[in-house]
This record gives sequence, C-alpha cells and structure tokens, in this order.
Amino acid sequence: MRRRLALAAVLLLAALALWWAWPRQQGPVATSAPGLAATAPSPWAAPPGQAPPPPGLPIRVVAPLAPPDAQPATFEGRVVSSATGQPVPGADLTFSRAGAAASTRAGADGTFAFAPPSLGRWLLATVSARGFFPFAPEWGHSPVQLEARAGQHVRGLEIHLAPATELTGEVVDPDGKPVAGAAVRLLGTADEAALLTVADRFTSGPDGRFTFAAPEGTVLEATKEGFLPGRTELGTLERVARKVVIELGARHDAIGEAAPIGGLVVKVGGDPVEGALVSATREAFGSNGWLAAQALSGPDGTFTLRDVPPGRYRVTARAEGRAPASVRRVAPGERSLRLELTAGGRLRGCVRDAATGAPVAPFTVMVFARQSPLRRVAQRSLSVVEPGGCYALDDLSPGPAAVIFSAPGYAPSDEARVEIPAPSGDAAGAEAVADGRLEAGGRLTGRVVDLATTAPLAGALLSVEGSLTSAASTFPVLSQAETGPDGTFTLSGLPRRSSVNVAAAGHHARILGGVETAPGETRGPLEVALRAVEPGETPRTELAGIGLQLTPEGAALLVSMVVPGGGAAEAGIVRGDLILAVEGRSVDDLGFIGAIDAIRGPEGTVVRLTVQRDGQAREVVAARRIVRG
Repeated sequence: MRRRLALAAVLLLAALALWWAWPRQQGPVATSAPGLAATAPSPWAAPPGQAPPPPGLPIRVVAPLAPPDAQPATFEGRVVSSATGQPVPGADLTFSRAGAAASTRAGADGTFAFAPPSLGRWLLATVSARGFFPFAPEWGHSPVQLEARAGQHVRGLEIHLAPATELTGEVVDPDGKPVAGAAVRLLGTADEAALLTVADRFTSGPDGRFTFAAPEGTVLEATKEGFLPGRTELGTLERVARKVVIELGARHDAIGEAAPIGGLVVKVGGDPVEGALVSATREAFGSNGWLAAQALSGPDGTFTLRDVPPGRYRVTARAEGRAPASVRRVAPGERSLRLELTAGGRLRGCVRDAATGAPVAPFTVMVFARQSPLRRVAQRSLSVVEPGGCYALDDLSPGPAAVIFSAPGYAPSDEARVEIPAPSGDAAGAEAVADGRLEAGGRLTGRVVDLATTAPLAGALLSVEGSLTSAASTFPVLSQAETGPDGTFTLSGLPRRSSVNVAAAGHHARILGGVETAPGETRGPLEVALRAVEPGETPRTELAGIGLQLTPEGAALLVSMVVPGGGAAEAGIVRGDLILAVEGRSVDDLGFIGAIDAIRGPEGTVVRLTVQRDGQAREVVAARRIVRG
C-alpha cells in the first residue's frame, strides 16, 4: 500500500479523494484506415444552441475552441513530461477507430497535429517516447476519446508521459537482512502498458538489490522459497528517494504457484462477447487491491489470464454498451468462469465553464458507485475531447452514483448524485443526466527549502492529495509539480480547499492540510520547510492533524483508533465515537474526503467537531499538531 495512504489510516488519512495553444506542427506520418467513411454527428436531440452529445465516452486543453472552418478537423497540442512539464521530443502517437489506426509524431518541441482520416469517434491508442513509460492500454479500451467534427479544431492539448526513472529495489527478510535470488514482479503495469509492455520481472542480487523503473502506484511483489511473499507500493517518498524496500513475510511453507484463470464472457442468452476486457484484481481487506492480470476475450468469448499469483481475486469483464460483471474470491487455476454481461446503464451530460457558460473541452468525467452515504467506489473514468463539451456513457452498473468532473485549469466539480437506471432486459432503456459546471482553479506558488539551512530543494515533488487516480495517466486530474533549481513551484487547478503532499530526496515529507484558494486566486509565495533525514532514520510523512483513524459508518465517521497525545485524545475522543459534523457542517454534506480535509488544517489551529457517543451528541474542540508517521 502506498506509504502515504498507509499513514492516512493512522493519522487521519484513512482514504483521501479529490484532486493546453501551440502552433500546428505536422500531420500524420503513417495512416492505416481502410474502409473508414465520414460519420455524421450524433443524432441525439440537444437543447437549442447546444451541440448534441457524442454517442459514446469521455482529455485536456487551455486554448479556446476555434470557430469551425472549411479545413479538415484537427487535434493539436504537445507531449510533455508529467514530472517537469517540459516537452517530450519525437513522441509517437497512435489513434484508433473501428479497428483501424492512424499515427503522428511530435516534433522536437513536443508539438503534434493529428488530422483524422474520417470524422467521428477516435481513441488515443498509444503514446510512447524513449525514456518514458508508454500509454498503451488494451486495444479498443482506451480511456481517452476524441470526437472529430467537420471543420472543428481542438488546440492546446497537453498529453503527459511519466519519465522512466531508474530506481533501486532491495529485498529483505523480516529481520532486515538482504535476500538474494528473490523473484520480483511489478503488478498493476498492465493497465496502461498492454500493447507496449515494460520490463516487469527481476531477481535480487547477492546484496538483495535490483534495478527497475515503474510509475507511481505500482505494486512490487517479492517471492522467495521459505518465506511469505512481500509487497510494497511505489509512492512519492520512494520516488524521490529512488529506492524501494520489500520485506518478505515470516518463514513459511510454499503457499502455491502462479497459475492462469480462464473462462467465458457472454451476453444474456449465451451469445459470446468478443473483445471484452477481463481483469483480475487482488482482493485485500482495507485496500483497493491491485491489478494482477488482464486480457481480451476472443471471438468465441473465451479468455485466459496468465500467470496470476496465489491469492483471491475479483475477476471483472467490461465491454462497450454493457454493464460490468464480476466474480469474487477466484483462485488461480480456475478455468471455467462464466461472466454474463447485461445491457449497460446510460449517463450523459455536458460540461460548461461556470463563469461564461462556454463548453469545456477536454474534460474528464469520473463515475463512482454510492455504496453508502459516505462510501464511494470508482466505477468508470474517461477523458473526452469533444468540441461541444458533452459526453455519454453506456456501460455503467445501475444504481446510485456520484459524478465528478475535472479539466485542466479548473477545480474539480462538486459531486453530482444521480441514479443510473436499469436497462429494460437486454436493451438500452432510460438514461441519467449529469451536467457539470467548472470553476477556475486556484494557484499556489512558493518554494521548498531545507528546514535547518533554508537552502532551496530542487526536484521536490508536490501533488494535491486525492484518489481521482483512475483517470488516464496521460491527462492527470490531480495537480502536481516539481521544484526547479531554486526550489520554486507552481500548483494550479486547485479546489477551494485541499491538502498538498510535499516530498524531497533526503528529507521527511510533509502534508499541508487546509490549503484554501478561491476560484482563479493565486496564493503565495509559500515557503515549505522539510526536515532532513538523519543517519539511520527512515523517511516519514509529517502532517498537522488531530490524530485519528476514521472510517465511513453510515452518514458518520467512526473513530477506529486514537493516537495517544494527539489533539483528539486530549479532547476526550475515544475509539467507537461517531463524528457527525465538522465546523457545523454534517459529514454527509461534506462527504468522506471533504470531512477529512476539513478536520485537517494548519498546525496550531483547532477544529470543532460534533461527536456522538451512546446516542448522545456533543461538541468538542481538538487542537491540530504535527503528527509523524
């Protein structure tokens, strides 16, 4: 589990959520689109003066939409490093439509221009460049869609690639001694590296070490005969330190070998589904699990997930126009799964600038299943480049849902609650509507320095805390930045209130809670001082909080642990208490993440909570202090 999320469970961070014009460069360099014909715009009805929504699914821009002209439609922008924002020269981009493909290459300044050979819906299939992790999801299942309309030009697209920085890994036993010959594999990389794979298998050397490259969020699993497997998640602290330690479990007999999982994907009635995306996600108490394997179903609907490690998995199948189907607690070796896909629930809407009413393009739409008043589970996330700012989804599970919109330069929207209607039989039925209004995001400027010497820290990583990470990595929805040689930074697209994680090599990380920025406001410069890691110390994360572990419980937050000596303990809060409101606002109104963020704040301040015990509610005031994990 990512270290900062593990820390969250202990220090008030149990789970966190929330939070492009360049000139035309060159046209496609290789095209393969036989049989593609121009496609008319969607026939869906739309309000007068409003573009109809596309017939399908949900990218990122800052340049205003150009008025239509007589020239072919284009999508123009540049490819940049997600770490520095600097151009990525020579990146190759491939777009797909109806099984055909067209490609273009970015210039030396990272800029590109793609002129689709035909109008209609295109998917961003792959983006790759030397020295960067590829974006290459399973064919036909890209989470990025572009809608090409006659004479319409979308400019200022900014596509992000993560640098493939070399890191050092070390496998140790429970006593901290290095373990040679351990097998290490990267889990979760298949999601966006299915077509252009990355190295994901390694063996530790005599000193227990190995070198690798992986994007943040990757889970590393080490196995060695005689030990239980060890796992760790690559987080911000590990990225800046460029080192990951994997501790094997206690000595133990072998628990099994990796094996395939196979089965069949069908429609209602038994007809096979070809091209369904089937994935196996590890089921783990208290975590979201991790992707172990994925594959596409064949013409006969069969699939095989290969080399799945021992454990229990949720196996899920997804296909366009179909609601996902899952089977839980599946063990490797199972070969007769049957996943039946029913017609999917439909959701559509349009996204507008709150100040001007103009369409926002591109944007990302994220749909969460509302399992309880406070519990949200990610269901679908898509990025859309559509000149009219509209979207449509037809592959959702029916039931209560929460919809959040995000776009570059804007703050994430408030949650829109909708009910996804159940289709009628195996045919599409009614649809839900969720429109978005986005406010300009705030900006935070400042400098990161060493606490003792005040020397600037170059290469420090800053990111807005949150769990909107199911969106396409090429169009991140969480603001992030890296300090320059003078330690300065700028974070943009901030919500009204957020928490910012700051980490630098050789230093303990900090989480700045309660950062407030009004729409369009620039706050700063702010100086962030980080403590250097002393010899023998392990880097930790520090934050200002009251010292609680909180979990959703109905419309309240259940206190599952109180940190001794923290502000909550001093205020008399005990395990089992329920927090109903923060500063007079109900937890149900704030939402889980909103409530967590409201409880956090600057060191030396206090927060007022409404706490219930034995059916009686009372108000308490708790002091915020620096808590170290």
